[in-house]
Amino acid sequence: MPFTWMFALTGAVQGWTLWGLWKLHLSKTWPATEPVLYTGLLYVALALPLLVYCTQQVEDLSPRVRRLALLGFGLLFAALGAATAWSAGEDARGLGVRFQDTLVALVLGFVLLGLFCGFDFEARRWRYERLFYYAWRNGILLVTAGVMTGIFWGVLWAGAGLMSLIGVKFVRELITQSIFVFTVTGLVVAASAGLGLVRAGMTETIRRYALSIAAWLLPLVLLFAVLWAVALPFAGLEPLFNTRYAAKLMLGFMALAVLFANCAYQDGEHEGYPDLLARALQGAWLALLVVVGVAWWALGLRVAQHGWSEDRLWAALVATLAAVYALGYALSWLKRERWMSAMGPTNIVAALLLCAGLLVYVAPPTHVRKLAVAAHLAHVQQQKAGADGKVIEPDWHYLRWESGRYGREALQAMAAGQGVPVGQGWERKAERLLAETNRYNPQPQKQMNAEELAQKFRVYPRGRALPDGFVSFIQQDQSWELRQCLQSAAGCPVWLGDLDGDARDELLVFANGWNGAVYTQTGQTSEAWRRAGSFNVPGAKGRFDAAELGSAQVVPPQWKDLEIQGQRLRVQVPP
Repeated sequence: MPFTWMFALTGAVQGWTLWGLWKLHLSKTWPATEPVLYTGLLYVALALPLLVYCTQQVEDLSPRVRRLALLGFGLLFAALGAATAWSAGEDARGLGVRFQDTLVALVLGFVLLGLFCGFDFEARRWRYERLFYYAWRNGILLVTAGVMTGIFWGVLWAGAGLMSLIGVKFVRELITQSIFVFTVTGLVVAASAGLGLVRAGMTETIRRYALSIAAWLLPLVLLFAVLWAVALPFAGLEPLFNTRYAAKLMLGFMALAVLFANCAYQDGEHEGYPDLLARALQGAWLALLVVVGVAWWALGLRVAQHGWSEDRLWAALVATLAAVYALGYALSWLKRERWMSAMGPTNIVAALLLCAGLLVYVAPPTHVRKLAVAAHLAHVQQQKAGADGKVIEPDWHYLRWESGRYGREALQAMAAGQGVPVGQGWERKAERLLAETNRYNPQPQKQMNAEELAQKFRVYPRGRALPDGFVSFIQQDQSWELRQCLQSAAGCPVWLGDLDGDARDELLVFANGWNGAVYTQTGQTSEAWRRAGSFNVPGAKGRFDAAELGSAQVVPPQWKDLEIQGQRLRVQVPP
């Protein structure tokens, strides 16, 4: 029986370990004062018990091999945690963990675990049907454990609330104790995993039933792919690229196609479709080659315009995997083989490629943030100056708060005068950013002079200037729109014009491509300004260009308001 005293002990030890690490974090006691060591221990405490559960009941897996595997996984997660905290550098606070880094560790661990369980150590090769079974089993096992843990705590809180109605408070006091929370959660996860292994037959039946139903979504997905590929020459690429998220949408669509294709193929024992439909789907899959190709093109255009970023580097990895899947699955059509015959080998190659890519992106010498910072600075150097002759600045906020040690090292180099243009004040900006300790309230407006503040706003129509009184207002105002403009390397466009007919100009600040704020003068002095309201840019317009802002004009509303006893009714017109 899988759920033995070992499972209970493993869950309890995990809960006690996490509780101890939590208390060390609160008290700022060693090793919590060493983010690299602490985060490594945290990753091991979180992952290793789950690996113990998922390696149970694996066919022909000797205890010695299992122990060696657990040791290897433990060392791997320790290294991943240490690399995460080390890449954060001096800015690692508390746990020193970013969600993105934790997600990478989870994905890497899950894929490696599936590859390990699916490997036939006697034949010294991967057996796809075995890999498929254990990958889905472990996924369902972990999801079930998470759901059951959530339900358990929901019942506890409901019971505590019920008892509190009659004045019994000790239940709520008990379940809020940190040692109780960690210990019981570890035990519940262990119990859920054990019960899932005990009922493996029922779990397998549910899995096959769910996958069989999901498989019939594949024809719908491929139908849309064919329609899109046929309509593309007539619609052109401009509407696609104007969305500014074309690559993400196409890669997401490709992920759906791969998911439903695997739901149909399952372990390779049968294809699940009649022969005629199977052949039609086989040919329709070729349309996804077009989808992946256009996705790569869209990604390439964004890189050419704005250079590489951390998000685009991740997108390149995903696009590479999409190309492997699209080409690999299409091989069955090119070879006139049985539909989906190439899926097994392709999935194994894609899994190995994913693991290799993730390991490269988390390794300190080639960390994704290191590559992104280097690419960003190189792009800034290549651009030299914008259309108005102003030197294009780096993304200061990204370098200080989003890129860890690598951005901080770049700022330190700038503060020392390395690789900075003459007369632009980059040295002062770098020093100011390095001195900041709070990313959410840096208050850069208090550290800039009037000239530096004014440079953060591009005024339209052309020829107008930012009112002097508004510059003074910025030094006191704390609205998020203005802070966003001041933190942005490119600043924000603003538009001056009389919107309310009082013969005084209002000022519209476009904080980003989708919303902004309206500021108006109050009183008789030019320094008296206030935030009057906000506005949204309808649809998927994105950022306005200089010509569009320069041609903006004030127009009366199409519909007047209706006032009933002091209440104004406004007609809402869809965009």
